[in-house]
Amino acid sequence: MNPHDKAHELARALQASDAYAGMKRARDQIEPDPQAKHMLRDFHLKQLQYEQKRLMGHEPTEEEQQSLQKLYEALQMHHAVREYLLAEYQLGIVMQDVQKILSDSLQDVALTDEFGD
Repeated sequence: MNPHDKAHELARALQASDAYAGMKRARDQIEPDPQAKHMLRDFHLKQLQYEQKRLMGHEPTEEEQQSLQKLYEALQMHHAVREYLLAEYQLGIVMQDVQKILSDSLQDVALTDEFGD
């Protein structure tokens, strides 16, 4: 069995999934709306900066947390943006599940003793 062939098969299965179709529909609604695209890009950028700060060990300030939350709430008012964020979340869950399945399948070859396990 060739893992690369299976990876391509998995990619095709993902593209045939409901989550992928929902993401594609949501993207098609956003695509012709420059304002919605700008709002999403701005939100994703702020979200990335927020997460980078957390990953570097710096807790975001209350003001930064509230700012991101307010931006998210404002985005929820725009129907197409709200649908896009929901579709993005649903596809993300599928991708996390796939990643977990793949990671779990490799546990028996991991050197967990080095990490205190």
